[in-house]
Amino acid sequence: MIGIPALDEIGIDEETWSQVAFMAEQRQVSDDELLKVQHTAAKNGRWDVVYALSVLAGLETSVLIDAEDVISIDWGTSGHVQLSPPVGCKAPFKLWVHTHPGFAAYWSGTDTRSLSFGIGIIEQAMVLGSPGVKTSRNATILPFDKKVNRISPSGPLHQWSDEDVLSWDDWYVKEIGVGEVNA
Repeated sequence: MIGIPALDEIGIDEETWSQVAFMAEQRQVSDDELLKVQHTAAKNGRWDVVYALSVLAGLETSVLIDAEDVISIDWGTSGHVQLSPPVGCKAPFKLWVHTHPGFAAYWSGTDTRSLSFGIGIIEQAMVLGSPGVKTSRNATILPFDKKVNRISPSGPLHQWSDEDVLSWDDWYVKEIGVGEVNA
């Protein structure tokens, strides 16, 4: 099991986390309790929980938050998860988050294709990896300074920022005010 700090702040107790961690290790990712915890984590921006579940399962997962804050969760394989908005989701999507369990936080070929296709409908994207969180913002929806690094010098990926990976330790300090923690 992976220990996660401050779970009580989002209403997840130790017993529930232990059960869900065990389910993830067994790849029971369609279990209602596991999905409820993942949904709660996403709703509260606790990407450490989403990433920990992904690592425990050894599978990529995707979270999509639509224009009305509806959260959709998908699970994929050990090396791939689709960006696939369910029927009824409202664009523009506020956030697409997916994981690279145990690997680097970077924009893979599959990820950049998804970002290219999502240029008019996704505001922000994040990939969660072992070193931390990599974020990209879409300049067509969330304008930013022209000096910001881009994923590509031209084409649709030029509209996406290429931000540095924020380490998990720094993420904990910035996002939940907890320091010196290994996720």
